[in-house]
Amino acid sequence: MRVLITGAASFLGRHLVEYFLSKEDEVLALVRENARGKDELLKYEVNNKFKLIVLDMKDIERLDIDFDVCIHLAWGGIGKEGRMDENIQRENIDAAIKLMRVCKERGAKRFLFAGSQAEYGQTLSDIETKYGKDFDINAIPRQSEDAPTDPKSKYGKAKLELKSKLKNLGDSLGIEYVHMRIFSVFGSGDHETSLISTCIKNFKENKDVHIGECIQSWNYIYIKDLCEAVYLLSKKDLQGEFVFNVAGATNKILMDYVKDIKRLLNSSGGIVVEKKEAASEGLPFLNPGIERLKRVGFVESYGFEKGIKDCI
Repeated sequence: MRVLITGAASFLGRHLVEYFLSKEDEVLALVRENARGKDELLKYEVNNKFKLIVLDMKDIERLDIDFDVCIHLAWGGIGKEGRMDENIQRENIDAAIKLMRVCKERGAKRFLFAGSQAEYGQTLSDIETKYGKDFDINAIPRQSEDAPTDPKSKYGKAKLELKSKLKNLGDSLGIEYVHMRIFSVFGSGDHETSLISTCIKNFKENKDVHIGECIQSWNYIYIKDLCEAVYLLSKKDLQGEFVFNVAGATNKILMDYVKDIKRLLNSSGGIVVEKKEAASEGLPFLNPGIERLKRVGFVESYGFEKGIKDCI
């Protein structure tokens, strides 16, 4: 199988490139000229199954090589300001629609899109209003793929808008569309300022970690588990389903993950809680269910603790 991965220089993209190559698939890695992480892909050029394509998404119609499956990760405006920028998100929508049409021209049969947990829009405030501030996380229904969606950011709204637009376009073009609602991914190569990266770095050095209250439910999936999930969604018979939560099997209060890392590193560093201003879209409350993904054959091989040990 020949797979096109857009946004291949990203954290997710680089790991997916390596994973698909390990499965003996051909990989077309599409990146922007100035993409951070592009140079890290050059090591794969010794593999005759790998091809680096430097092309901006706005020029995607110039792509002139055939492929079987597309995994679309490329997305602008994922930072705090960009997430609320209507113009940037509209450009993302237009580029994804162009890419779907290119897939038809290049013979692709399946299109996987990196949606987001932000499409649900469920926040800690929503949960506290419904269940009270002393909520029991285990008593709150898990978010299935059919749960209500109410995205608070322009980013989440754009991802949700593409769910229906790409599904309808794919149906008309004869391309199977897969909408992956990806939750929090961690692993080697993640941004150094992420909560997991910060905790590992500081606790390894027995330094304090300064964080917010971390009282919301959260879900982490280790990058190697995510790669397996995406691989299955690119290959398996999906039995008519097209929306999948791509997440770990366990939901916990965010602070419990921090305590787990401190324990695993046997660190003397402290956990310093500071009151921090929430983003304008509120604090996400993540408690996905992954039964649909499991029916495709997904088994979480690492999980959180084994993933953290693998990182360190």
